[in-house]
Amino acid sequence: MKKSKRFLVPWLRKGGLAVVLVVCLLALVVYLDGSLGRRTQLSTLDFESMDSIEQQAWQLAEDVVGAGREVQEQFVAELLDLYYEVKDSDLAIFCNAGGWGKKPLSADYQGRTWMAGIEAKLTELGCEYCVVDRVRTGGGLAEYFFEFKEHVTHYPSKARELAAKIGFLTQQIADLKIIVAGQSSGAAFTSEVARYLEDDPGVYSIQVGTPFWHRAPEVAQSLVIDNSGVGDDALAGRDLVTLFKANWVKLFIIGQAPSFTPVDWLITRAFIVFGAYNFDLGLEAPGHEYMWEYPGVGPVIETFLAENFGTE
Repeated sequence: MKKSKRFLVPWLRKGGLAVVLVVCLLALVVYLDGSLGRRTQLSTLDFESMDSIEQQAWQLAEDVVGAGREVQEQFVAELLDLYYEVKDSDLAIFCNAGGWGKKPLSADYQGRTWMAGIEAKLTELGCEYCVVDRVRTGGGLAEYFFEFKEHVTHYPSKARELAAKIGFLTQQIADLKIIVAGQSSGAAFTSEVARYLEDDPGVYSIQVGTPFWHRAPEVAQSLVIDNSGVGDDALAGRDLVTLFKANWVKLFIIGQAPSFTPVDWLITRAFIVFGAYNFDLGLEAPGHEYMWEYPGVGPVIETFLAENFGTE
């Protein structure tokens, strides 16, 4: 009897893990496809009661997010909020935080320093600007799965959606210029948004510390910073030896985390690699710090701003 129990325990663990994985995958499917049962045709909307901006927002929503009523409503609401937020400005700055993007860039101590520096320089240049501090990932396990999927596939949905909103703003608001800025994985996201908008003369980007595994082609009107001026960035420069030396003890400990199947091992390690900094596991990336006062950060960004937004 005892032997049979010992035999069953590993299988029960594996079965429990399989159930958890299935639930997580189902949550992701529900998140991505929850709108399939509710579809809206533009012809059913009361366009006569809408102004021109709202009509065009609904038309763009169908092109970008499909026919689901709820996702269309959310897209239009967010787009109109952005429109009324930036319409009286010369310049809008869209800020994207690193990690999972679950907090605004202003919540990061590094991001605060160079965002404050950017705002001070734009004020000096006489720009009427506004700041849109974005949150890329909401709460819930499905949101994390979706962000992970987007990150490893170069943000095909999230970058396209934000690019569509920014393109709408530059078309509807005369002479509006937009800077899309981000750090670390937020810089990776920024690079993809900039790629969609490379033919829009009103869009600029600032990409700070993009990880080595995400290298999108550089586009015009973009500033790419991968060295702070006080030391090489091991994460941006793909210095695997330095990364290993800085973390080998912790990586060994992490490597002992229990796993019962190959799929379990792959998922847990992938989340550990991608979310190490956010889960406070203490992993280090030498040189992956970008403070405004560093010679490769503040002075470089100030020059970029002066060249593109200074008065003639």
